[in-house]
Amino acid sequence: MMRKTIQISPPNSQLFISDKDARVVPDFLPQHSILSTPRGITFVCFPEQDGPTEVTLGSLEEVDTGRAPAFEGELETPSRTVVISTVEWEEVLRVQVASARSLVKIWLSHPKWPEKVVIGLK
Repeated sequence: MMRKTIQISPPNSQLFISDKDARVVPDFLPQHSILSTPRGITFVCFPEQDGPTEVTLGSLEEVDTGRAPAFEGELETPSRTVVISTVEWEEVLRVQVASARSLVKIWLSHPKWPEKVVIGLK
């Protein structure tokens, strides 16, 4: 898996992580920065009107920050393709994974309004 980074100001200041075929994510709750189900993960970004969020996606070995992640959990990935999408289901990043279940770790530069989000997959 190759590390990928984008700068984005997504609608509603949030993005989704899921299998490419799932398109199922937890409902947003404003008091939580990250929410997850086995089929999808929602996370907040820097406020859309204030500027872009830098989002990095890659293997855990490539992106591990050495700090404790804000989130660690598993994601069902039966197609072996993980996508990051906007609330309008516009795909912004895509990577291949090795198995039908993937370990996901997410690091945020700020607990509520992160300017940088790092996502590691295994």
